[in-house]
Amino acid sequence: MLFCADTMSFDLPDTDTVYVSGLPTNITERDIEEFFGSIGVIKTDKKTRGKKIWLYRDKATGGLKGDGTVSYDDPFSASSAVEWFNGKEWKGHMLSVTLAERKGAGGGYGGGGQRGGGYGGRGGGGYDRAAGGG
Repeated sequence: MLFCADTMSFDLPDTDTVYVSGLPTNITERDIEEFFGSIGVIKTDKKTRGKKIWLYRDKATGGLKGDGTVSYDDPFSASSAVEWFNGKEWKGHMLSVTLAERKGAGGGYGGGGQRGGGYGGRGGGGYDRAAGGG
């Protein structure tokens, strides 16, 4: 969240979701909720009634890959999470936390324009991995 001295206001981030990499592969969504929930309220998924936390899994093994997304109730919490958690060590792992980019951000060619595709979460929508977060 950046403060703009010219307008005496804060820039509102475009997303309420953060992309996290460098996560331990033995964690649970509850671990993420407790840790990342300390900076703001994590959204509740209307369909599952669980927290909007998505941990990516290897398709072949089902094991965690060490990255995921966390959606907050507001964009300011997401921005604060980036400032607070990026570069922090958690459970012996160095975290990289960035604002997530919605699928198709920056143009593209109607869904197929970005190589590798997006990464979906619960409830659809989905997010692409942040640039350089791979």
